[in-house]
Amino acid sequence: MSNLRKAIIGSVSILVIFAIIMSISACKTSKKEVEKVRIGMVTFPGYAPLYLAKEKNFFENVDVDLVRIEAIGDLRAALMSGKIDIYAATFDIFQTTEKLEPPGVGFLAIDESDGADGVVVSDKIKDIADLKGKRVAAEPGLPPYFVLQYMLNKANLTLKDIEFKDVSSQDAGNAFVAGKLDAAGTYEPYLSKSKDLRNGSKILVSSKDIPGLIVDLLFTSDKILKDKPQVLKAVSDGWFKAVEYWQSHPDEAMDVMSKSFGVAKQELAEMKTRLKWMTKEDNTQLFDQKAPNNAYDTFNLVGDILVKNNSNGSRVWAKDKLTPAIIQMYK
Repeated sequence: MSNLRKAIIGSVSILVIFAIIMSISACKTSKKEVEKVRIGMVTFPGYAPLYLAKEKNFFENVDVDLVRIEAIGDLRAALMSGKIDIYAATFDIFQTTEKLEPPGVGFLAIDESDGADGVVVSDKIKDIADLKGKRVAAEPGLPPYFVLQYMLNKANLTLKDIEFKDVSSQDAGNAFVAGKLDAAGTYEPYLSKSKDLRNGSKILVSSKDIPGLIVDLLFTSDKILKDKPQVLKAVSDGWFKAVEYWQSHPDEAMDVMSKSFGVAKQELAEMKTRLKWMTKEDNTQLFDQKAPNNAYDTFNLVGDILVKNNSNGSRVWAKDKLTPAIIQMYK
């Protein structure tokens, strides 16, 4: 073999080895760039698009771990200890605390109750004011409980003006049907079933009548918001892609999402009729402080009502607990 050929082969070999090394190095670098993010939530199918996003790899450059934690107190503790990075909660649940300021800052709205929560009343109740002195039950800490407080506030009443009973949502519906209550705050399917099973009763108000009030947001730690906003943008991208995928491939998407929560596809589809998954456009409007029913005004209204009913231990304000920074990245 000539010296020239040996030199050429040697050079090619060196280049091949160099390319392999660079490729391995690139792979290692790429892996390092993938951020691990843990999102905590209660078991609620309204969060299903998060599972669709994970299944379809819509969370680019972010490894998302979806963690079920069934108590809001445990969710807060997990965020404060660093066991999770993000958790889902509505305005009212986020602000309902035991003398502690709720941790986290809301950066993305993911779903809105569109009739899934409400208050069913007997035929003797004609309007909100008629609830004064009546037997009313709801489950503290859940959205129907706040819908009840919102209603009372509109009539310049509080929980002290009614004979309130702390009862689980399902039991509240059953007690109402049995005639033991004049009204019950509950959620679907108990809301509609209670109305149907008691003659003359009606749903006095549901979340469909008060748009923007019962909205689930993702709340993240201050540290991640400050140091890794690109991670929150990636999570938001994944959510929006999942909602878009559901819109264009509803049957397949429902298959994936129903399995994630162990419910029948038809059951999830039925629940979806009273629930709205929030789009990029919805978020743009919600985080616009000049828009009607914006998140800031609603957040502070919720705080006012909770304070009035002595339902929260620490007063917090939208300017400190909501941020438009991530949604503004889409402009």
